[in-house]
Amino acid sequence: MGTIVVVDDDLFILQLLSEYLRKEAYEVTSFSSGANLVEYVRSEEPECLILDIMMPGIDGLSLLTELRSFTEIPIIMISARGEESDRIHGLELGCSDFLSKPFNPRELVGRVKAMLRLYRMGNGASGDPAASIKPDHICHAGNLKIYADYRRVTVDGTDISLTSREFELLLFLASHIERPFGREQLIQHVWNYDFFGDVRVVDDLVKRIRKKLAEHGSTLLINTVWGFGYKAAVSKI
Repeated sequence: MGTIVVVDDDLFILQLLSEYLRKEAYEVTSFSSGANLVEYVRSEEPECLILDIMMPGIDGLSLLTELRSFTEIPIIMISARGEESDRIHGLELGCSDFLSKPFNPRELVGRVKAMLRLYRMGNGASGDPAASIKPDHICHAGNLKIYADYRRVTVDGTDISLTSREFELLLFLASHIERPFGREQLIQHVWNYDFFGDVRVVDDLVKRIRKKLAEHGSTLLINTVWGFGYKAAVSKI
C-alpha cells in the first residue's frame, strides 16, 4: 500500500486519522505543522496527502499552492471552519477533495481509497459511458476543441487555462453532447469513485468552467437540467 501523509496541528485528530489509515495497511507519515512538508513530499513522493487548512505558521492553502507547483498527487483538504469560501478556494487551487470537520474517519478512509484508485489509473476512467473517452481523443464541440492527450482546450484556436478537475469534467460533458447527468453520476463517471460528500463540488466546477468558456466566446454551453444535473450543448447562434 502507498504512503499517506497526514498534516494537522490537532494531535488527537492526527493520531486518530493515522490509526484508521494504518488499519487499512497504509504506511502513514504525520506532521503537526507545515514545516518541512514540501521538502518531504519532493523527496519521498507519497501517494496521497491529507492537509488541514488552519494551522500555525504556514496555512494549508499556502502549502497546497506550493505543492501543486510540482506534484499532482491526491490532496484532501480538511477544515474545522467548513466555510464555503474555503472549499471553493481549495478547489480553485487544486485540491482533490474537501471535508469539513467533524467527519467520520471511515469516510475519510473511503475517500482516500477512491482518490488512490483514480491516481493509480493515471486519471483514467472505467465503465460506460466514460470508457468512450480515449487517451488520444480529440473532442470537437462547436468552436471548442479538447485535446485529451495533451490536456489542452482551445476556442477558435485560443487556449483556455483549466484546472485538472475542470478539464476532466468539461471533457466528459463535451463528449456526451445533450446527454444529461446527475451530480452524483458526474462524480462517479468522471473521477471513478463512489459519492460520499457534497454535490456542490460539481456546482462550483461548473460555475468556473462556464465563466471561462464565456470569456473566450465558446459556443459550447453547460446547461442546467433543473432538479437533476447538467448537460453540454452547442449554441446554434
